[in-house]
Amino acid sequence: LHIITMAAYSMLSVQMALFLALSCTSITHKAASFTFNRGITSLATTRVAAKKTARFAVTKEAVEIWRQKAGFGTVRVQDNNNDATNSNKDTTSSNNEASTTLITAATAAADIANEEHQTKVAQAVQTDDSSNNSSSEEEEEERYMPPWSLATQRAPSSKAFARFRQHVNPLSRRFQMPTDLPENWPYSDFTNVNLPLYLDIGCGKGGFLLELVGRRHGNVYADGTDTYMNNTRLFTDTTDDWLPSTMNYLGLEIRPGVSQYAQNRVEKRGLSGKLSFVGCNANVDLDRLLSLYTESAETEVDDGASSDGGSNNELKFVSIQFPDPHFKKSHTKRRVVTPALVTTLAKFMNQGGVVFLQSDIKEALEAMREKFVEDDGLVYFDEHCDDDDCKVDVGTEEEYGLANPLGIPTEREVSVLNQDLPIYRTLFLRNDVSYPSKSSDLARNL
Repeated sequence: LHIITMAAYSMLSVQMALFLALSCTSITHKAASFTFNRGITSLATTRVAAKKTARFAVTKEAVEIWRQKAGFGTVRVQDNNNDATNSNKDTTSSNNEASTTLITAATAAADIANEEHQTKVAQAVQTDDSSNNSSSEEEEEERYMPPWSLATQRAPSSKAFARFRQHVNPLSRRFQMPTDLPENWPYSDFTNVNLPLYLDIGCGKGGFLLELVGRRHGNVYADGTDTYMNNTRLFTDTTDDWLPSTMNYLGLEIRPGVSQYAQNRVEKRGLSGKLSFVGCNANVDLDRLLSLYTESAETEVDDGASSDGGSNNELKFVSIQFPDPHFKKSHTKRRVVTPALVTTLAKFMNQGGVVFLQSDIKEALEAMREKFVEDDGLVYFDEHCDDDDCKVDVGTEEEYGLANPLGIPTEREVSVLNQDLPIYRTLFLRNDVSYPSKSSDLARNL
């Protein structure tokens, strides 16, 4: 029994010893694994940090250059992890050395790449100096090219060609540039420059002038699909009461694509030589345009080419219809009718010349009217009145209730009338005060 008991205790002791040995082995293995994993994680973290530090400085080409000049091959961080029980201190030291090596390589590569880049730039500047100067001049020229001289990107046959933005800022830098004109303008646009001129400021797509000129000169365009023309034919033409039998017609439009579209319609309607559209800012180019027109006619008379033996190239009739109202108080300075524009009109108009204003917004019409009853407008223009009262029934829809003197409505006018909404109109006549006058100077000084 004693022997059996001793044998049992011996077996138990062996089992306990085996258990303890296995437990210690497991703990040692886990410790070694933890140490190994921690070392790998630390190494990976160090490598990521080094890569982030050199991300914007090291390129593949720069590293290759550095490898060749340093005299050894691929840069690698040697990691000897054969022994799973290496200490954490040794692993950290190895990682730091690897990080230092990579950063040093990155810095050297960045310096070499920078030197190579500067060398290439210097060579490029020396080689392509003339071509770069030419390119810069072309870019500078395009930058300061008037917007009306830039070709539209829309095909004339496309539907998008007739759609344009409704508003522009006339005070922006590009719209303060003088427009480009043909060298022989106005001869390039008009068959006979020795004729009175009709001027429509803010002509839009030109529908009104195309219809007016077509009717007056027996060249009515027949197109049953044009809604505007179908509607405007219902109105009676009364232009003979205000306009000479033969005239030249000029439309000004500030939106570049719109003016190009309007001009493209002239030849299609068979009105070339009588009607022209010019893209420009009226407050910048009007004086120049009218000067060129009058001077050209005078030259024709001096050369004996005038058919009637005298100059008859006066600015006869001006219409400003439904301009952009610019409602915001900060935008009122963008409105087309300014004191300078009124002065320019007075300069080129003779006694009896007409300025016709209309809008479906009462405040917009009153803003235009104010410029003609103040300063130079007061000196050179008189308001035309029906029934001795220009403001009929003040405060009602009949205020500024002048009938359209031309009879032919604009596209906007047709739309407003179809909605039974009021239209406000007024008309000014150029008086007999010659330009410039002492009264005008006195009014400006006051």
